[in-house]
Amino acid sequence: MANGLRSGLEKYLKETRRPIYSAALVLPFFLIYHTGTFFFRSTYINGADALIVRVLSALSVHSMFASALVLLACFVIWQWRTRASWEISSRKLLLLFGESLFFAVLMFVIFANMPLLFSRGVVSRSVPTGLEKLILYCGAGIYEELVFRGFLVSALVLAATRLFRLNRTAAAVWSSVAAALLFSLFHYLGPAGDRFSLASFLQRAWGGLYFSILFVTRGFGVTAAAHAFYDMLVGLFSL
Repeated sequence: MANGLRSGLEKYLKETRRPIYSAALVLPFFLIYHTGTFFFRSTYINGADALIVRVLSALSVHSMFASALVLLACFVIWQWRTRASWEISSRKLLLLFGESLFFAVLMFVIFANMPLLFSRGVVSRSVPTGLEKLILYCGAGIYEELVFRGFLVSALVLAATRLFRLNRTAAAVWSSVAAALLFSLFHYLGPAGDRFSLASFLQRAWGGLYFSILFVTRGFGVTAAAHAFYDMLVGLFSL
């Protein structure tokens, strides 16, 4: 029976790393964020979303849905490269949502006695309302994870294995630490950045490391959903 449970768990962990599961897991947060920012004509967008838009604008790509197109392109390329099945199990998807919520709650408990983190990540000159915050939390989960884990951690792992000849484990460790530090630093950059303090920098770095480890072990979808759920918990308990 123990072998059967182990085999079932290994099968679940392997199958749910397929692109289709990440896409399905991220879809509700994606729809809330982009539908909300469009219909509410919101002046608030996630900082990582704004970063993608600015980079694309510099390349003469001007669209309010530029980040959405980048995300879609990433999923298409990921699916094409892996040649993975398009089949999806609603039971496994439901378990993935539960898994993401578990990791969000676990992180919230870990940081329970520290100042609440990741309540920022917003580009704006004023304070968003409750509904706008919910929209932004969904955007933070998607686009901060896309930039700092999907792009940055993946690029650093590739560089570490190809250029420095590190094995996959060592490359993942060093890449996760570097990405976590850059993730924390990101919150202090630009006119909308937070005032720097060593304590908040280290706290955000630990949070970034948490998400980096989650990304390396469980993939993009679980990490993005856990990040969004965590921000919602922060918002709920900071009311």
